[in-house]
Amino acid sequence: MQAGVDCSSSRGGFRFQTSDSWFGTDKLEHFAVSAPFGALGVYLARDSEHPVFYGTLIGTAPGFLKEIFDGTCRGSGFSYKDLTADLAGALTGAILGNWAISYSRDARGQTIGIAYHTWF
Repeated sequence: MQAGVDCSSSRGGFRFQTSDSWFGTDKLEHFAVSAPFGALGVYLARDSEHPVFYGTLIGTAPGFLKEIFDGTCRGSGFSYKDLTADLAGALTGAILGNWAISYSRDARGQTIGIAYHTWF
């Protein structure tokens, strides 16, 4: 099972996949694809009280939709392990995005940039 969207076999019903490995290479793909979505989500939720939480939800949505799609494929199935990797990637992207993306508004306009803060 790859992280790509492929349902070449017939569709029908809903299935759960339980035989996939926690440490398969597709988990890294799920993580890597979800991280930018988490960063985008935290940017979209920047004016909320909890941007990392909402950024993580937004970042996990594409992976969740893909798993729903996979659940209808006869040769695949909904994988909670893939969804966990999506969630971890989106959370990482949201945390890093919240830490690194600076956004400010003033009377002259708005500024978006990348910043970092030392934690030491």
